[in-house]
Amino acid sequence: MGSLDLDLHRPAILVVDDEPANRRLVRAYLGSTYEVHEAADGTSALAILQEHPIDLVLLDVMLPEMNGFDICRLIKQRTVTGYVPVILLTALGEQIDRNTGLAAGADDFLSKPVDRQELRLRVGNFVRLRKQDQRIRHQISELTQRDRVIQHQLEELEQLGTFKDELVSLLVHDLRNPLSGITGFLQILQENLQDPELLEDARSAIQAGGLLRETLDDILRVRMLEAGIVRLNREIIEAHSLVRDAIVSVEGAALARHVRIAAAVDEIETHFAVDRKLVRRAVENLLSNALKYSPSGGVVQTTVRRVGSELGIEVADRGAGVPENVRARLFEKFGSVEEAQGGERRGVGLGLYLVKLVATAHGGRAEAREREGGGTTFGLYLPADSAIHTPTPDPG
Repeated sequence: MGSLDLDLHRPAILVVDDEPANRRLVRAYLGSTYEVHEAADGTSALAILQEHPIDLVLLDVMLPEMNGFDICRLIKQRTVTGYVPVILLTALGEQIDRNTGLAAGADDFLSKPVDRQELRLRVGNFVRLRKQDQRIRHQISELTQRDRVIQHQLEELEQLGTFKDELVSLLVHDLRNPLSGITGFLQILQENLQDPELLEDARSAIQAGGLLRETLDDILRVRMLEAGIVRLNREIIEAHSLVRDAIVSVEGAALARHVRIAAAVDEIETHFAVDRKLVRRAVENLLSNALKYSPSGGVVQTTVRRVGSELGIEVADRGAGVPENVRARLFEKFGSVEEAQGGERRGVGLGLYLVKLVATAHGGRAEAREREGGGTTFGLYLPADSAIHTPTPDPG
């Protein structure tokens, strides 16, 4: 029943009195405003309550077989439609009788003979309370129903998410094998080609296959890191050595874009306890991102340094730069920047998101900031407890 129905329906009053004259009097007082039902005893009153939606009960105390106190108690016990006020009509004036009525659940008392104006006012007030109770219950019911719908939708989304993750993992696994076969045949073909143009095409196809394989591997890594099922295989690694290895792995892309990668060397060797494969892949992604947005003939600068209590691996480019208000979104899943100072940076995809996941798995962080002189510096920062510093041995 909607809230509009609650307002339009005519309130129903049940008058319980064994004297027909008393019932006619109440009907004369209230009949123009309310739908009036009559009962001469408790049994009839309870039957009417079962059959009709009653909004208020006017109940005489002195009734045959079952007195008004007992009937009031039964009404309150059996009511399943929310708050139904009961007003006791009594000629009894003793406080003990009122206490008995209150103990039975009565909401108010009217003394006989009933004053017409007082009866209308008391009934009107309690009917309004009854309507308020109904509206609140209706709203609670609607909210509960919405909660059920939302919960059902969340469960469906969770099932779809699980299905999506399983489907992605299945596709990645199924794609890796035929991709390895294609790359293998291309490598055999490359060894037997004499035509320089065809040879270059084969090399490009092999390189593209390698990039696709790296993308598939990143998808798997992201899936496992998100699920928290990756156990870090920590080992003591020399940070500069790890960065050099990552640079070697992207040298082909750097040459193709005519970009040079420079590595700053500190006087202090820095070792840290990390998962070599994951951190190296994160650094490779930072380098690939920098190469993608560096101008031809530019330089990508890598640095390993202490940043407060953290060890930072930073990769800086001279690309278009990233507005401050969107830098944090670069590390979101499939995050992108629509426009950036004089140019565009789009489709960051999973690369930087993987950097963030690797940092988080090690208890660290990833960030991007404006580079002095133009461009952007991306950094992977690991907590100090994963770093060990050893002085460079004296060559003498």
